[in-house]
Amino acid sequence: MEDKKINEMESIELIAEMIRKTKKEASMKQDYNAFLLYGYAAVLISIVAWVGVQLTGQQLFMTVWFAMFLPYIWTLLRSRQAKQEVTTYLGEMLGHIWKIIGSMFVLTVLVILVVGFAVGRIDFSLMMPLSLIYAGIGTSMTGLVIKEKWFVWTPLVGLLTAVYMLADGICDNSWNILFGFSFLIFMVMPAHIVRSKIQ
Repeated sequence: MEDKKINEMESIELIAEMIRKTKKEASMKQDYNAFLLYGYAAVLISIVAWVGVQLTGQQLFMTVWFAMFLPYIWTLLRSRQAKQEVTTYLGEMLGHIWKIIGSMFVLTVLVILVVGFAVGRIDFSLMMPLSLIYAGIGTSMTGLVIKEKWFVWTPLVGLLTAVYMLADGICDNSWNILFGFSFLIFMVMPAHIVRSKIQ
């Protein structure tokens, strides 16, 4: 592939475009929309799961949590359709962070399935605390990259909730509400706060 030589004006315009793009990405309003999408999805699903289990006493309603993959699939398809002329280091870094976090979710489900088939019992109860840890790590890393403290520290709520779940070891209906509340605190609340600062 041959490198295209650009003149001085094109070079200045390219630099100016990258600066504009970096400033736009630094405000991250669109990415805050992703935090709101995942956060509100978790809150809604937690309520549906809690009500379903509460009314029927059937743990089968916990399978509604697989709906959390819908926002992931939607954002994945949307990002592939979006055409970016200039990719900044910031955008690339955030993209890689969330690709790794998304891969952790998918791999965890696959490992639980494989181990479950091997031992004759599939138990997805570990997904809740692990999901809180994964999403919290991704949110904190995003906060560090964009230098926004609301995204850095609020995921500790999710971490403490995950530690409680792992220490308790008994997946009951309260986990649904704890999970939804955690996402409300470390995804929805910070996204609204930071969006209000940049409007």
